[in-house]
Amino acid sequence: SLGNEIDLSNSITLILGENNRVFYHQLDQKSLTSDLLKEVSFDKFGLTNLIERAKKAAKNPNIFTVIIKPTDDANYKNFVDTLDEMALTKSQHYGIADMRDWETKIYDDKLK
Repeated sequence: SLGNEIDLSNSITLILGENNRVFYHQLDQKSLTSDLLKEVSFDKFGLTNLIERAKKAAKNPNIFTVIIKPTDDANYKNFVDTLDEMALTKSQHYGIADMRDWETKIYDDKLK
């Protein structure tokens, strides 16, 4: 039934890219395009703000989850800064995951 479908507003995926770039989406494989993969800056006006807004907009903010996906081009400092954001935004639910093939393809298209 539709009630069991995961509500995509309850999570956000952060893709850590090359040259200190960070991209995000809240979409599934069917919906995501390179146009819909958005970029945000690594600061309080960018990433902090984004996470706080997304959490507020979530259908269930209590289970709101940040999924962090470093690409092979990401640097370690960006990864550490992103983990710091979890503390800053009081995001208890977060996980580190590998990029999926479809995400990698869209990310590559975005950088072209």
